[in-house]
Amino acid sequence: MQTEQNRLLIDSVGCNIRIACMANDKLKELFIDSKQQTSMVGDVILGTVKRVLPSKFAFIDIGHEKIAFMNLLPDQKLKLGDNILVQVSKDATSGVADKGAKVQDILRLKSRLMILYPTSRPSEIGISKKIVDKTDRKRLKHLATKYLPTGFGCVLRTESTTVTEQALQADFIELYNLHNNLAQKAQISVAPKLLHKAEFIYIDLLTDYLEEIIVNSESEFYTLQEKAPQYKEKIKLWDSNIALFEAYNVEKQIKNALNRNVWLNCGGFITFDPVEACIVIDVNTGKYSGKGGYSETALKTNLEAAQAITEQIALRNLSGIIIIDFIDMPNKADRQSLLTALKTALAKIRIPPNVVTMSDTGLVQLIRRKQREPLYKILQTTCPHCNGLGRVDKL
Repeated sequence: MQTEQNRLLIDSVGCNIRIACMANDKLKELFIDSKQQTSMVGDVILGTVKRVLPSKFAFIDIGHEKIAFMNLLPDQKLKLGDNILVQVSKDATSGVADKGAKVQDILRLKSRLMILYPTSRPSEIGISKKIVDKTDRKRLKHLATKYLPTGFGCVLRTESTTVTEQALQADFIELYNLHNNLAQKAQISVAPKLLHKAEFIYIDLLTDYLEEIIVNSESEFYTLQEKAPQYKEKIKLWDSNIALFEAYNVEKQIKNALNRNVWLNCGGFITFDPVEACIVIDVNTGKYSGKGGYSETALKTNLEAAQAITEQIALRNLSGIIIIDFIDMPNKADRQSLLTALKTALAKIRIPPNVVTMSDTGLVQLIRRKQREPLYKILQTTCPHCNGLGRVDKL
């Protein structure tokens, strides 16, 4: 079995950074950070309460053009004009459903190894689901119990299995100090004010599974070496006359990720249609006609589509409610095989969706947590001629 060669390609031009996550030269995920598209997820901001609704919603001025909103706990009391320290959990959206960022007042600070957050529950310790070895889980829980600050809970991430006890302890101390520093800054700052800018790209994407990290900017090269000295040997500076993304065929793959249709190897195809309430994905047999009759054709197409859909969800960064219309399979055992294959594939991607249900006619509903805008909203705009309908008048 061929091992996937995991590689990060970092294309930095001016104030724009694009990061391509590759496996065997195939684009798996794409992250874009620019003046126009900078994500706020993870940022810690001192905001001001602008409005409180009886439905337990509060609207917070965080210094952004759109007012942020926050869900309140049943017994949580806020009043107009209060200053509050919040963290962005979801970016603002554009389009018909134009919304400000979603924020929370429980700060969940990330490092490469863990997430630390305040809690009233004693010894609240979570271990990444991707850590399946029972011995590792027991060891990490013991270490977390040993170093977890009083009044805090934590989640140990996958990378925590590969480091020393001293490194884990250092992360606990660093995040604990950051929490305290932010609380102190909030006391002396004038709202609205950004107090901490999250570095999502580096924290979430740098893992021990990477073979190499290629950067085409000298300044970004040295910055990355400083931020992640543990990966210094893997970080390489691109010095070819050929553009980095062109050399690895990334530009073409980005363009394909914006197509409505995706063809399968068997001859079938998948159609992606984003609507305001959800993403609708339709599976079609297309050119494929199996030798074993309808049941064999439907099962083979659906199984291949399940893997392709999973890859596209990650690449296109689709989230919210996702409805998949698989080809109808009357055989219950075939439907179960498909559902199992889909769940297995989905569990492997970053931010895996929850599979809500599968109907007898092949409709599957997924729910995926949203943090950032999908790829099509970042790279495309609404057609001015049809206003997003995708149709024009014949007359």
